[in-house]
Amino acid sequence: MKMKTLRRILFLVALTAAPLTHGAVFIDDFANTNNITPQGNIDSSVNNNILTLTRTDPLDIALVDWQIGGTTRFSLDPVDQQNIVQITPSAPVSTGEWKASILFFDDLGTFIDFSDLIAFTNSTAPISSNITTLAADEGLTNADTYFVRIWLQGAANTGFEFSQFAAIPEPSHYAAIASLLVLGMVMLRRRRNR
Repeated sequence: MKMKTLRRILFLVALTAAPLTHGAVFIDDFANTNNITPQGNIDSSVNNNILTLTRTDPLDIALVDWQIGGTTRFSLDPVDQQNIVQITPSAPVSTGEWKASILFFDDLGTFIDFSDLIAFTNSTAPISSNITTLAADEGLTNADTYFVRIWLQGAANTGFEFSQFAAIPEPSHYAAIASLLVLGMVMLRRRRNR
């Protein structure tokens, strides 16, 4: 009886833990610029794990898109969700300002809409946002994937530095796994005590 119970517990744990093996946690500490795609009048560089973005011209757009490997969007699918975005700005470059937008796509990869995560600012306070909630608030019920777009505003040679971007599952995802493990241990202990 113990082996059967143990197998059931391990099976349930495996089912619950499986979403985490899809690469749900993605933390970019800027060892390189592989996840950044610059567009417009912008320079991007990395030094000592700090991403520096600077405008090369005060006119037109200056932005970077942040995706896995520069091409793979983050998931909102419950199986492998990466629905919490965390951005850690470090310092302005001169008088530069930045803002972050989220671009949403459906399950076929078609662009749906975008939403600003934060308006232009020179703040170095870290931000964290639940993208699933943001999509729901915007009425984007068919949003399946997304990526982050960082915009710069200011004169030439101004910009911003960042120390980390992250796209991770919400903590409740981990709490569910921990709860299942505890429940399994309690069931196993009760079986042993009979």
